[in-house]
Amino acid sequence: MKQTFLFISILIATNLYGQELTKKVASIEIELIGHQYLRNDDFKLTKKKTNKKKTNKKNRPFEKIYLDSNGMVIKKVTFGKHHNTDLRLTDKIKIYQYDNEQLAEIVLYESDYEKNVYPFSKTKLTYSATGKLTDSTTYSITDNSSHKINFEYDENSNKTKTILYPDYYYERNFDSINRLKSFKQIFENKLRWEWTYAYTEKQRIGTFRTHYNDGEDYTKLEIVLYNEKGNRIEIEEKQVSRDGLKEKTKFFYLTNGLLQKIEKYQSYSNSEKFSLQSFTDIKLKTKINLDDGTIKRINDAIVTEQN
Repeated sequence: MKQTFLFISILIATNLYGQELTKKVASIEIELIGHQYLRNDDFKLTKKKTNKKKTNKKNRPFEKIYLDSNGMVIKKVTFGKHHNTDLRLTDKIKIYQYDNEQLAEIVLYESDYEKNVYPFSKTKLTYSATGKLTDSTTYSITDNSSHKINFEYDENSNKTKTILYPDYYYERNFDSINRLKSFKQIFENKLRWEWTYAYTEKQRIGTFRTHYNDGEDYTKLEIVLYNEKGNRIEIEEKQVSRDGLKEKTKFFYLTNGLLQKIEKYQSYSNSEKFSLQSFTDIKLKTKINLDDGTIKRINDAIVTEQN
């Protein structure tokens, strides 16, 4: 086992120094540029926002996503650390490797609070003969540990279980047309929380319930709206069993269906109106023509980072 971890450490270190991790190596580059509205001393929102554009300089992204010509993610770079949000500082770098168009490995690099980048972990994915992801194993470089996650499917190839440990897993159930019907967390063989879903033509309503039996259980609703192309245009979450925080996310698209902007709203009670808290501008650079399939994969890569 020690020899295996040593080999992985050497391999990743070799990859680290054998390539320029910040080099532009993709056909498609996406910049996610975030802005958050500031509050005054009375905690009221102002019109001032973070990440303001400086003279002759562009706003800095909090993340860059690099994709190949088919819209497959090959690298992600995030900026700004937990205790130092300066967007000039690299946070994490992920390198994605494929085998016959299937994601095979993800190598994660971390940075310190200076300019040093070091290998942190490597995740290896395994598939069945029919192409289903059966398990993923993450190897930690820092402490020589590993953790394997297993996956199970129904007869329609829907992923029904994500098994972190024998007594800790996520369970999904689907309806007759493969729409997600429920999503549950099971811990120590007990139901801890669950989502149940109902659908209309352009809407999905999810109900979330906790089952901790600690006197603090609660229920909330998630309402997702879709446009005529099946893209999400709005997600609203609100408390049901008690008054509290409400959140809304709005998605804006170009005429070709590519995501252009994401806005996030909040309200701190059911009687309070939503107010815009932050937004993300999405900048795309490419010289190739984007078909519908590539645009969908680009949107999926962006939304995955935003949720």
